[in-house]
Amino acid sequence: MDRRKQIEKQIALKQKQKEGNPTQLEDRSPFPRTEDKEPTSSRFHKLALQSILSGCLFFAIGIAYDANHKQAESVQAFVNHSFEEHFQFAAVSSYFESVFGSPLELLPDQRAQEGSDDIVNYALPASGSIKESFSEDRKGILLETGVEEVVKAVKGGHVINLYEDEESLGQVVELQHQDGTVSVYGMLDDVHVRPYDILSRGAAIGTILETDEEQAGLFYFALKENGEYIDPSTVMNFD
Repeated sequence: MDRRKQIEKQIALKQKQKEGNPTQLEDRSPFPRTEDKEPTSSRFHKLALQSILSGCLFFAIGIAYDANHKQAESVQAFVNHSFEEHFQFAAVSSYFESVFGSPLELLPDQRAQEGSDDIVNYALPASGSIKESFSEDRKGILLETGVEEVVKAVKGGHVINLYEDEESLGQVVELQHQDGTVSVYGMLDDVHVRPYDILSRGAAIGTILETDEEQAGLFYFALKENGEYIDPSTVMNFD
């Protein structure tokens, strides 16, 4: 009988020890403890420092750009070049997509269409015949098309410019492609895109401006390679 009471006391003692030390199970957990997140004050200090440095850089560039010293000429040239040259959106986008994957989940047929741009020839921007061929003055060609013909992107890329030429070309859209070339679409009636839109090959850009006879449309198209205009008929078949 005494042996039984002794066993019961030992069991009760162990139970009290477990209840008095609830963290014992936590210490034996196989999962490592996670460190506390970075304090909010530390993140705020980093953001404030970045803002201050950005402001200092902005004012430094402004002072250097307005200065008349020879030492500032290199900075001025760099600023002018940065504003005059278009950033290679299409090329950089393609690089990041190849490394990190696409930020958007596209449909399978869209992915196949965009991925084939590198090996497929240019698509025709519109159906029609050449009315005026390429020349150094025109820097492009004029196509005679049907009424309300839809203009399409010859390759996938980014819209880098959208403006109106009051002299002859009317509304103009410039599209930059992955290989660095730029296609130019002019004499548009309605424009369906906006700056920095991402277009796939064959996407609608706008409709063609009607001629005075209202029996045909007239469309301007040009290609730029390495900053120089080239004859589109040398890389595309308009027959």
